Amino acid sequence: MLLFTKKQLTNLLRYLGIGVKRVPRVIKELRRKGFHVVGLIIPLVLYVGINYTTFFTKEVALWIMSTITLVYFIWEMLRLNIPAVKEFCMRTYGGMMREKEKDRINGSFFYLLGSTLCIYAFNPTVTIASLLFLIIGDFSAALIGLSYGKTKIGNKSLEGTCAMFLSCLLISLVLFRDCNLGEQLAFWGSLAASLVELFNPSWIDDNLTIPCFSGLAIHFMAYRLGTEIVC
Repeated sequence: MLLFTKKQLTNLLRYLGIGVKRVPRVIKELRRKGFHVVGLIIPLVLYVGINYTTFFTKEVALWIMSTITLVYFIWEMLRLNIPAVKEFCMRTYGGMMREKEKDRINGSFFYLLGSTLCIYAFNPTVTIASLLFLIIGDFSAALIGLSYGKTKIGNKSLEGTCAMFLSCLLISLVLFRDCNLGEQLAFWGSLAASLVELFNPSWIDDNLTIPCFSGLAIHFMAYRLGTEIVC
């Protein structure tokens, strides 16, 4: 978003064949999802730490994420209960929040909570894959669905779901390339993430459900196939 003015971005989206009525919604979603891309720091640090250091273990990662999640939860409680804090938050990053998040815990907390649970429960490679499914896969689903979606499934679109599945599949094929039957793990994990995104109930945040359920699906399939997930 910082690379383009609003007019330039509008012209680019129109050039890509996105209808005039869809452009404002796509721009708004790009701004919101673009901010969420900051969440890539968690799987990135986990990948580098686990693979290229000796001190950054799964236990260290869990301790750090648990602390961050707790601190953010306290901040959210302050935002929801102290008007001055809420005013500050709305002024600084309120534009990135969905309308329904302004008076309840926002999606960033559920992303942190989901990351913490995944680190605790899953193999590090599965955790990284599951978080990338959420960040990149969900971004793909939103962007393609809002831009080109025509076949509606509830309030989502078939086009967006297919985009998420393909992006998740590409990510997981790379991450599980050294695993026996890694393509099977990639397929079922990507399918689980896409179905959760498509049918996720409104009362629970998909920042929590997508990584947790896709991670569970990968571990379940690894158990059923009798294959080991390589870190």
